Amino acid sequence: MAISLLIFILCSANAFTLEKPQWKEGDYWQYVMKIVGSEKGEMLLIEVLDKENLTINNITYSCIVVKTSGIVDELNYYDEETFAVVKKVIYRDTKSEEIVYAAPQSSIIQYPIFIGKKWNATVVDYKNSSVTLSIECTGTEKVATKAGSFNCYVIKADYVFNETDSIPYLYQIIYLSDRVGNMVKTEMYQNDTLVGYTELISFHYSGYMESKNHIVLIAATIVASISILVAAFYFLKLQK
Repeated sequence: MAISLLIFILCSANAFTLEKPQWKEGDYWQYVMKIVGSEKGEMLLIEVLDKENLTINNITYSCIVVKTSGIVDELNYYDEETFAVVKKVIYRDTKSEEIVYAAPQSSIIQYPIFIGKKWNATVVDYKNSSVTLSIECTGTEKVATKAGSFNCYVIKADYVFNETDSIPYLYQIIYLSDRVGNMVKTEMYQNDTLVGYTELISFHYSGYMESKNHIVLIAATIVASISILVAAFYFLKLQK
């Protein structure tokens, strides 16, 4: 009974926290991006290429190199520990522009994720303009997409502009899944009206099964240790 309870606690603890995904070469996610009212959608492909060490200001970062193809073609170098962007290469027509961040740019999604967590993030685009996001994990939800149905953490990101800016209230809902290792769907709202969305249509993520196997291995190790202790206890008791 105690062993079964322990396994349940281990699995439950993992279920309530979304840990950082383990991206590896060959993983990919393909999405369709649509504006509400438009029949035509744009394709977006995110691919993990490899790993590369980058040294900036005498600090060496172990980076995951990710290629994004679609409306904008670019390479992002993510710090493996924090998922902050260390370097970005943007391709336009036949030209490319390289941006190296003296201080890595924080990701919108900051792991681990759990219900009720709140944080802020500043996003800088290729024109060097920025916007601040006020972000919160509001709950969980099962989301159906063309790639399947997934249990997701729901992230709400409010766009915070200067009070002098006459910009409508904008916010984004992001659905994240440990099984996918990335976004499942995003929705953009303007004054509480859905204006656009991004939906997963296919993917390959190798980290999900590895993470599950790791949890099973930990549970099995603990169960084995408890069994040995119980056997030793009864052996000593019989010797009395």
